[in-house]
Amino acid sequence: MHAFATPIIFAVFNRPAATRRVLARIREVRPRRLHIIADGPRPNHFDDAVRCREVRANIEELLDWKCEVSRDYAGENLGCGRRLATGLTAAFAELGEAIVVEDDVLPHVDFFAFCAQMLARYRDAPEVHAINGFNPLGRYAPRRGDFVPSVFNSVWGWASWQRAWADYQYEMDDWYDPAVQETIREFVRLPLIHQHFAQHFEQVCAGLLDTWDYQWCFAQLRRRRVALVSAVNFVENIGFDQTATHTLRPPAFLRGLPTYSAGRAAQSKLPTDPDPIFDRLCAEVYLTDSPLRVTAARFAAARPFTHSFIARTLR
Repeated sequence: MHAFATPIIFAVFNRPAATRRVLARIREVRPRRLHIIADGPRPNHFDDAVRCREVRANIEELLDWKCEVSRDYAGENLGCGRRLATGLTAAFAELGEAIVVEDDVLPHVDFFAFCAQMLARYRDAPEVHAINGFNPLGRYAPRRGDFVPSVFNSVWGWASWQRAWADYQYEMDDWYDPAVQETIREFVRLPLIHQHFAQHFEQVCAGLLDTWDYQWCFAQLRRRRVALVSAVNFVENIGFDQTATHTLRPPAFLRGLPTYSAGRAAQSKLPTDPDPIFDRLCAEVYLTDSPLRVTAARFAAARPFTHSFIARTLR
């Protein structure tokens, strides 16, 4: 097997079993370059030190292929938000572009080739912010091919470039600029989705969320960029259990969500506008706890004949 040329960033913390599963999947493609980001143990959690040491030991045990490895290991706990923000900033500055996988994200092996192809194809396309392997609809039947442009930018298996990450602001001070808020409102278009983002941006700015990912979404939307989401779901989230930092039970949109192998051939036309049908259906699954609504949205997503009806409701 030829070594996988695209750099992979692997973010870990204190979950040895999940780390082994995900690294075993990364090991299947044998990347030439692996950059590891790890947070340190929390001082008020008695078993964190042991678990963090076990995670790092597991990584060394499984690194049995020829690979250039860089280890960004924090000696103390920085927290989920600050650790990933600082770690990714350093990683993208060093690598230029990369695929990013966290220890609770188990991707299908085809995810890596999909991201590598997309990174190369849209490297110099400023309209594209990121590549996403997580598709909450399971399968989407776009008219364009194997991916769909979206305002939703999931961090459960993704890839991007330093040119996009350069706009990242952890503190998100620009959110309070009325011109920026209006830009985001116009770009998102659908009020339900705008309300979702605005609520979380306000929580981040108020210090109510220890996170880094909504800042990444903010960087995308304020620049009017799209995330390119795989038309089939490549990612299983295995992190909803008692070892999770924030979330202990899976939301409705994860229940019964399978992963798929790679789909149709790539399209050649560069997408610059979000697909409003895809985004509306994503909002249906992201913003509900109803399994029935999730099932209905997935049924509609996979069947092109439903899209014209949905489009009429958006006018």
